[in-house]
Amino acid sequence: MAQITLKSATIKRIEALGFTIVVVTVLIIAPILWGASYNFKEDILIEPEDYKVYKLDGYEWSMLYFLIESDRPVTICITDETGFRMLKSGEGTICLFRVDSTTSVERAWRFPKRGPLYLVIMSDSTDEPISVHLQVKGGLILW
Repeated sequence: MAQITLKSATIKRIEALGFTIVVVTVLIIAPILWGASYNFKEDILIEPEDYKVYKLDGYEWSMLYFLIESDRPVTICITDETGFRMLKSGEGTICLFRVDSTTSVERAWRFPKRGPLYLVIMSDSTDEPISVHLQVKGGLILW
């Protein structure tokens, strides 16, 4: 004989409350996480022996995706506050991520710590300006 059990009103209320809490939490947290994201594209011209710097904010849980394409070789560096100060003072820089003499790099990278970090694109040319296409996405990246 099959036994049919009906849920009590108390269990139904607890389930409804749990579902409501999950929905409200998602509705509150999703915009916060989405608002912490950014996305930009830019075409730039870098003069010989010069560089361009982008400040990138992020968190340990966030990602950074970038695509950089240029018509001549450039050096790509992601550095922190210390490395950026060294670069500005002319001492060179310490990079957490570095690619030398490239015309194309595409990378998804997890922030190692709470930002800011700096994306530095340095010209390898000594005589002509370099045309660079840059695409950056940061934060909560949903593919």
